[in-house]
Amino acid sequence: MKALEVKISFAYGERDVLREVEFTAERGELLAIIGPNGAGKSTLLKCLVGILRPEGRVTFDGTNLLELKPRERAKLITYVPQSSFPEFAFTIEEFVELGTYATKGNVEEALKRVGLWERRNEQITALSGGEYQLALIARALAQGSEVVLLDEPTSHLDINRALEIMELLKGMSRERIVIAVLHDLNLALRYADRLMLLHNGQKHWEGKPEELKPEIIEEIYGVKARIAEVDGHRVLLAGI
Repeated sequence: MKALEVKISFAYGERDVLREVEFTAERGELLAIIGPNGAGKSTLLKCLVGILRPEGRVTFDGTNLLELKPRERAKLITYVPQSSFPEFAFTIEEFVELGTYATKGNVEEALKRVGLWERRNEQITALSGGEYQLALIARALAQGSEVVLLDEPTSHLDINRALEIMELLKGMSRERIVIAVLHDLNLALRYADRLMLLHNGQKHWEGKPEELKPEIIEEIYGVKARIAEVDGHRVLLAGI
C-alpha cells in the first residue's frame, strides 16, 4: 500500500519549531494532528507540502517530495489552508479549476461531491465561510493528488457545517491519504482513524482515538479532563 513517510525537523533561525517529527500515513485512514497552540501543527503541514523547507525526508511511494519541482509535487500532494476570504471575484467553477494547473482533474465531479455544482456560476465572494471551505476542498479534490493536507478545516464553522465537512473528509480518506490539523478534539475523537499529538514541536503521543487517555490531555493542555461515551462516540469533557 502506498504511504507517506515523514521524518523532519524545522527551525526559524536559531529557534527549533519541529524536532524529529516522524510518522507514516496510509491511504484509507484519516490522520488528525492535534495539540495546543504553538505546538507546530500548521508548520508541519507547510513543511510536508514544500512551502517551508525542513531538514529530513518526506517520501510518498518512495519518491522524495522535497526534491520535486512544485508542479510535479502538486500531482502527489495538495494543501488546503485555513479558510480566508478570496481576493478575486472568480466564479466558483473558475476557483476550483485553479486546482487543476498540475493535473487533469475533474472539476464537475469535485463540485458535485461538495454540493456546489448547481451554483458553479456564482461568484466565490458570495459564499459563506462554510461554503467557501467546501469550495477549497473541491479545489483540492479537483487537483487529484494522492495526499491531501488540511489546516483547521472546521475553524469558525457552526456545528452542522463542521460535521458536514468532517463527513466529507472521512469519505475522501477511503481513496487517498488525508491529514487534518484539528483544533476541536471532539471532532478528532469522532472522525479520525488515528491521532498524532504535537507538543513543543515534537510528537508527544500517537494512537487510535480509543487509546487517548484523559491523563494525556491533562498533561499537555493543563486542564482537568474526562472522556465519556455518548451514543457510541467518545466525548471529551474538559475542565470537569
